[in-house]
Amino acid sequence: MSVGVWSRLCDRVEEAWNRHVRYRELYRRLDLLREAVKARTAWVDELSEAELEEMLRGLNTCIDAVQAVASDTPVRQDDTP
Repeated sequence: MSVGVWSRLCDRVEEAWNRHVRYRELYRRLDLLREAVKARTAWVDELSEAELEEMLRGLNTCIDAVQAVASDTPVRQDDTP
């Protein structure tokens, strides 16, 4: 095996290792975020069907109100501050 081939092989292995380490860190962070979301939303699993329906009705009312306000807002030009 020539020196050039060996050097390219070493570079590829190094790139693969760095990619592995980078992705491992990203997956570790993603797992932590998933756990945090589960902890923050655990109370939703304890709601009864009636409570869920009530929340959805309130959410729909809130969304309708936001959409009504958004449709009344004048459209701004891109160059205006």
